[in-house]
Amino acid sequence: MEFRKAYLAALLAVTVVAGCSTSPSSKTRVYETPVVAAPDGLTETPPALTAARSQLASMDADERIASTLSWASSYLNEKQAADASQLLSDLNPEKLNSEQRFAWLLLSGRAQLSQQQTEKTLSLLQQHQEEILQYPAEQQAQLDLLRADALAMKGELLSSLQQRIAAHPLLGDEDQDYNHNMTWQLLMQMPNTELDEAIDSSSGDLRGWLTLAQLYRDPIADLDAQITRLNQWSNQWRSHPAIDNVPQMLDALEKAASQRPSQVAILLPTSGPLKNAGAALQEGIMTAFYQQQKSGHTPTLRFYDSGSDDVLAVYQQAITDGADFILGPLSKDNVATIASQGTLPVTTMALNYIETDNRPDNFFQFGLAPEDEARQIANHAARNGALQAGVLYPEGEWAARVANAFANRWQELGGSVTITRTYQEGPSIGETVKEMLLVSQSQQRGNAVSRFTSLKMDNQPRRRQDMDFLFLLADPNQGRQVKPALNFHYAKNLPVYSTSLIYSGEEDPRRDQDLNGIRFVDMPWILTDDNQALHEAANEQWPDGHGRYERLFAMGIDTYRLQGRLYLLNALSSSELPGVTGRLHMKNQRIVRELNWAVFSSGKAKTLPQTTEAAQNIPRAITSQ
Repeated sequence: MEFRKAYLAALLAVTVVAGCSTSPSSKTRVYETPVVAAPDGLTETPPALTAARSQLASMDADERIASTLSWASSYLNEKQAADASQLLSDLNPEKLNSEQRFAWLLLSGRAQLSQQQTEKTLSLLQQHQEEILQYPAEQQAQLDLLRADALAMKGELLSSLQQRIAAHPLLGDEDQDYNHNMTWQLLMQMPNTELDEAIDSSSGDLRGWLTLAQLYRDPIADLDAQITRLNQWSNQWRSHPAIDNVPQMLDALEKAASQRPSQVAILLPTSGPLKNAGAALQEGIMTAFYQQQKSGHTPTLRFYDSGSDDVLAVYQQAITDGADFILGPLSKDNVATIASQGTLPVTTMALNYIETDNRPDNFFQFGLAPEDEARQIANHAARNGALQAGVLYPEGEWAARVANAFANRWQELGGSVTITRTYQEGPSIGETVKEMLLVSQSQQRGNAVSRFTSLKMDNQPRRRQDMDFLFLLADPNQGRQVKPALNFHYAKNLPVYSTSLIYSGEEDPRRDQDLNGIRFVDMPWILTDDNQALHEAANEQWPDGHGRYERLFAMGIDTYRLQGRLYLLNALSSSELPGVTGRLHMKNQRIVRELNWAVFSSGKAKTLPQTTEAAQNIPRAITSQ
């Protein structure tokens, strides 16, 4: 995890650690002169909290304060946020001078946020609010940014935006870069209805940000209309903080408009084992197509059956018929066949993922890869400070592939997998869970100790303690067996994360009570009704929905959207598309989805507040040069 070098660098790295009298560079400068004098010969940060406390106990007051602040900063940089919090709690803020109290307050807040303790951070700031109001404006702005981060992590996106925009003019250059990026990320996550309501009640720079996000986020709008609106925005908001970014956005949109296809060939199976999946995708594509027809330019669409054995012949026929953009094919084998052809005659976006290092420059991939969901869960758990994971998945090649995707990403992030188990659906699940949790061993150890001591022992069985959470791969029926077994075997409070496989997409409170507490990722189309016009159009045409193919129907909507904006995502690395299957961005010619989070509560899937990854990469302000 990469942490931002920012406003405490000067205080902690220069004045606290070095005791130097020179000013830090203008990029990271917070204070003109040293504010905390560090003792000569300050030792390196002890790797363990116990060692740090032992050394601090032998220091005089000034040395102990300086060392505590410096070492807490180092612990945050090393992702030891809990140690940083405990070290800072040993200081009495009433014994600190103003600059030391500012450092203590900012470090304490960052340490709490890195442990997802948003309420503690907000309470800390509120508790010291009167004192904060006496700080110089620059320091107040930095603490406002801390508050904004806490609000973003809590899911209060509009409140976070208000704090950020108010503090922005007083921040240093690097803090402004971070704040600018966070503002845009929050705007990309804000639900459409909330965005519209916020515009009506806002003014000043906030209104400028909100209207810019609204016009950028409209993926159904005609590109020419978006360009016109963006030019109008630029004329209206000439002094807005985002104005410097608009030319790059305009340039990308103009090039996307100039390169948009006029005839799109769509290769989907209308025969063979994937025909139902192909039908759901086609219906999603046409739903989005009809919606865009209402607002502007649409390409000609031609559908081809890719269910035959000779996908190359189908592909060539589409080219012969005049296609200048191809969507599909769907099956992995067909995707691999197209990708192996070298340079392709037209831009092609396959509707599945394959692993290949030799892809053509104009070959892109989009799909609903469960491996991506598994990797997102690993990212989330790491940001929450977890270190040890358990993995439980059903027997089979497909499940093993998803479990491996999670484990590989988790280990890349520095985590460890302490236990991996497979299960078979049926009565044996309970025994598998019990064995995985080492409950029998805890009972045996307790009985053994009781036989050889006269002490009264607590023989209550316990689960293993070397597991911060469980990555569970299960469908609803499997999950309804696994979670009760976890609860029964003393793991009721063990966090359980799962992919969208765990949710059928349809409310079933009576049966899904057994899934209570499981957190999972899923697409906005399933969890929210924020895309109201599309939902209404879909419900009108297909009132019974698409059952288990509903997610593929949603993929069809985003598939159509992407054909007009693929250039934008590819050319502008910071761009993303708020799609119905997730927030979409491009990485190595591959569309990557970031999904929403939900939790089962009272048998229903309850959407959790949406927070950005950047908002959770919290001890960014504490590192030194």
